[in-house]
Amino acid sequence: MFVTSQGHPYARFQRALERRSVAGAWAAAAELPHVSLGDALALCLLLRDREPRRYPPAAVRWLARYMHEEDGVTLSEATLVAAHLAALTASDAQPKAESLAALLEAHHRRELAATVRRWCVDAAASPRIR
Repeated sequence: MFVTSQGHPYARFQRALERRSVAGAWAAAAELPHVSLGDALALCLLLRDREPRRYPPAAVRWLARYMHEEDGVTLSEATLVAAHLAALTASDAQPKAESLAALLEAHHRRELAATVRRWCVDAAASPRIR
């Protein structure tokens, strides 16, 4: 893996998420050997805000990874997570995201719940995020 003077690809990925740069996050993620499920969710939420037309297919890909990588995902859990992801396309996504975080927490998906909660904090702090 090539590391530029800008730093390790993961550090650049995190900085791009913080700066809300889809292009930067996408480029850095492409250099990583693996993108965690939590980081992929953060990227999906960034797409939801910055490039909404790209969010639905990214959310579907993320949901497929979720069902494959997380242990013990039931049909009802997968259905609820899918419904919450779809609901995030609405204009007032904040309460839906908080509900998604609670759902993930209830199913012991704490890292993923924390990712959604971080997005909620950013959404509340930034008028640019719907």
